[in-house]
Amino acid sequence: MIQLEIPKKLQSVVTLARSVAAGYFRPISRKYDRAEHTYPKELDMLSAVMSGVQAAGAIQGAGAASSRSRERGEGGRRNGANLATVLGLTELSWGDIGLVLTMPGQGLGNAAIAAVATPAQKARFGDKWAAMAITEPEAGSDSAAIRTTARLDGEEWVIDGEKIYVT
Repeated sequence: MIQLEIPKKLQSVVTLARSVAAGYFRPISRKYDRAEHTYPKELDMLSAVMSGVQAAGAIQGAGAASSRSRERGEGGRRNGANLATVLGLTELSWGDIGLVLTMPGQGLGNAAIAAVATPAQKARFGDKWAAMAITEPEAGSDSAAIRTTARLDGEEWVIDGEKIYVT
């Protein structure tokens, strides 16, 4: 049977994310809609707070639930990282999805970092804006059909291929 109730252990994620959305995002949302090219300086402080929350494991970035941190619980259930991410981002998006995606660590590339990076790589790149360059002229966005290659040549990586779109 599908459980539609939010697990008790994730209620704090929802409460925290709703509080951030209501206290930070919603009050400044219209301001930055009207001044769309202005950098939202409030996000500097909020980004630091969110980095601390993410480090504590309460909320991760968009699509950033780590596959390396999965643990089996009772009945073979996972630790809930993906559900925590979805619930947290749902609440933050209620505040303003544009502001959520303006913070470092929220891009599509960050999901890849969270999923497969080593702890050292996560520490180095986790709070940066990361993108994906998958789309190629002959393959589209079919990641199984891409032709770009990367090979180590001495001390340097040589990338051979063509990309037409980066997200």
